[in-house]
Amino acid sequence: MRVLYSWLRELTGLDWSPEEMAERLTLCGLSCEEVIHLGRNLDRVVVGEVIELHPVEGASKIQRAVVSVGEGRLDIVCGAPNVAVGQKVPVALEGARLEGGLEIRRARIRGVESAGMICSEAELGLSTDHSGIMVLDGELRPGTPLMEALDLDDYVFDLEITPNRGDAWSLIGVARDLAAVGGVTVRRPEFTLNESGVPAAETVSVEIEDPRDCPRFTARIIREVTVTSSPWWVRKRLLACGVRPINNVVDVTNLVMLETGNPIHAFDLGRFGSDRVLVRRARDGETLVTLDGQERKLTPEVLLITDGARPRAAAGVMGGEDSEVTLQTTDILLEVAYFTPSVIRKSRRALGIISEASHRFERGVDPNNVPFASARAAALFAELCGATPAPGYVDCYPEPIRPVTVSLRPDRCNRILGTALSVDRMRAILTGLEFDVGGQGTLEVTVPTFRHDITREIDLIEEVARIEGYDKIPDADRSIGPLFTPIHWRDRCIDELRQVMTGAGFDEIVGHGLADGNLADRLHPDLPRVRILNPVSEDLNIVRNSLVVGALPVVAHNVAHREVNLRLFEIGKAYFPPADGRDWYEELRLLVAVTGQTDGDWRTRPRPLDFYDVSGALQLVARHFHAPAFSFRDEGCSWLETAGSFAVYLGDRAVGYAGLVKQDLCRRLDIKQPVWLAEISIMPFIEGGRREVAFEPLPAFPAAPRDLALVIEESVRVEEVLRLVRETAGELAERVDVFDLYTGKQVGEGRKSVGISIVYRVADRSLTGEEIDAVQARILAVVKDKLGAEVRDA
Repeated sequence: MRVLYSWLRELTGLDWSPEEMAERLTLCGLSCEEVIHLGRNLDRVVVGEVIELHPVEGASKIQRAVVSVGEGRLDIVCGAPNVAVGQKVPVALEGARLEGGLEIRRARIRGVESAGMICSEAELGLSTDHSGIMVLDGELRPGTPLMEALDLDDYVFDLEITPNRGDAWSLIGVARDLAAVGGVTVRRPEFTLNESGVPAAETVSVEIEDPRDCPRFTARIIREVTVTSSPWWVRKRLLACGVRPINNVVDVTNLVMLETGNPIHAFDLGRFGSDRVLVRRARDGETLVTLDGQERKLTPEVLLITDGARPRAAAGVMGGEDSEVTLQTTDILLEVAYFTPSVIRKSRRALGIISEASHRFERGVDPNNVPFASARAAALFAELCGATPAPGYVDCYPEPIRPVTVSLRPDRCNRILGTALSVDRMRAILTGLEFDVGGQGTLEVTVPTFRHDITREIDLIEEVARIEGYDKIPDADRSIGPLFTPIHWRDRCIDELRQVMTGAGFDEIVGHGLADGNLADRLHPDLPRVRILNPVSEDLNIVRNSLVVGALPVVAHNVAHREVNLRLFEIGKAYFPPADGRDWYEELRLLVAVTGQTDGDWRTRPRPLDFYDVSGALQLVARHFHAPAFSFRDEGCSWLETAGSFAVYLGDRAVGYAGLVKQDLCRRLDIKQPVWLAEISIMPFIEGGRREVAFEPLPAFPAAPRDLALVIEESVRVEEVLRLVRETAGELAERVDVFDLYTGKQVGEGRKSVGISIVYRVADRSLTGEEIDAVQARILAVVKDKLGAEVRDA
């Protein structure tokens, strides 16, 4: 969301610099992604006045404009359809650098010398409108720098608002947080509402068919409206916040929406067609031509505002064309309402429309701020449109929504945050956020209806942390003990796992939890899944039951964009519906994927990434958590190649699978190279808790390494060879590893050579050659007897 720096200063009275205000916003949870100077493209841009217009020979769409820029006149070639003599316009002089890096130079166009450029709002970076030149206030003096003339030495903050903060989708909501941080009070706009004429209640009635869809609806009558363009201060605020000015009536509704967070809609009362407003669900077969000129077929999911019979607007989404405000409008029916967020979400999806209003309604607006927003809009109509508001308004509010009360224990708050804040400081923070705070030992906090996201004590603790400043929260005190619950250990596990994988050279991918049901059918046809009733798209119609269904499309996307050498991992959840007596559940998992080649250098040649890169990463994880090494057993998986499919075990517990993705599946995703994958549950590490680590002294006696090259049948698993070697060598073998694997004509068809490295050592003495030779002989005898192994000739 974009908010204007000067507007926030007006609402708070804080004189912080733009940089400081942006930092304070970020520290209190309203992340400022960018600070934009409105006048960044306005050097050498001045106010000009169009004195004359002359046609250009051989051109029908461009004209030569003679423009006064104060001390002189310039000839400028202009192709805008709305340019006219007498207009005040923005003129970019030679040397100006406009939005997108466009540099203005003297040029000859169709034989006419052009010494500048008459600019649109888009070319000045004020909006995206490039349909015509920007026309300025006629009272401006030619030659005045545009930044000065339009008060554009100002800044815009681009904020990242989390979905739960519906209150922050308004200037007053953002100002409220800033005011709490700065220890001041929000300065809401003050106005006087002068009403006269026939009361609104004698002109219109309101009926709500189902209060669960629309808990509150108000209607106000505004008469004697003059529709024209808005003054610059209104247009500046709208443009800075990313809203296109239209006319003074529509601009007032948008301005109040930005200011208060309550969407507002103005109907032409004369075209509304009735003195009755009925809010109801649409019926099958009904249609509505919306303000964008499209006829939309309605379903019962869509909530409507009707004249008692015909649809006049899609409630909370978009108005209808038949009752929109035009230049001929004189009387207005003003709607300010509160709609249930889930209802608007379904309406918007059914209609395929996203609007500023629906965006706010879906996140939750304040039902009890509706009268203020309505009165504020009425006062602005009187000020900017010369209108006369009718006395009173119709307020249909069958079941008022009341604030909730939540208890806060100050000692608990300090324990959670690791702080030593006083009760008075906590009270001041919550009061600064406009909460009512009572009580002494335990604070009883009445949460206003604009903060529907606060329902528990921990929510209030978060508010204290936000306003006190996350930068002031000390590092965790490990001596707290009881606060480090299994949830904390789970989060710690995930953080450590992420460090292990990134340290091993893998890049993290982050999935969103949704997946393609068709791909899931091919991967895990027997695995239960959670289907979505109203998916955002057909290829995201289930909640993923495996990380693979999200990872393979990521691999395909990267390969399609020529990123062919990939080492990826993801830590995320898979979700499952009730089955086999088990309730709904989710499981944390780790996915590892490799494809392509390693990076070569002057010492080593690139090599294909393979199973050992995947299994090696898993073994790193096991070693980090001091768990037994993973073992890999030949057990088939439907979407892995038969010769490269393994079940992954941690001890006797099956935790996942690993192997080579089938070629036909890769081809369906346009992946033309081998992909090795592993997916394991990380729940054993979380459930096992932190393992105690026992440190031992460094060895005082030398190691005695020995190598064996054994020829065995190709069907014999190398893991079985290693197991027998370890069991036979017993405590004398400090380490047993594979260092070579060979198949070829030197060992014969159907056989393989396995090179095994054994490191012998004991802690209390040096081993003799005779001891080691005896163990080597026993190993050879056992592997020959059990596996038919032979020592390979040199």
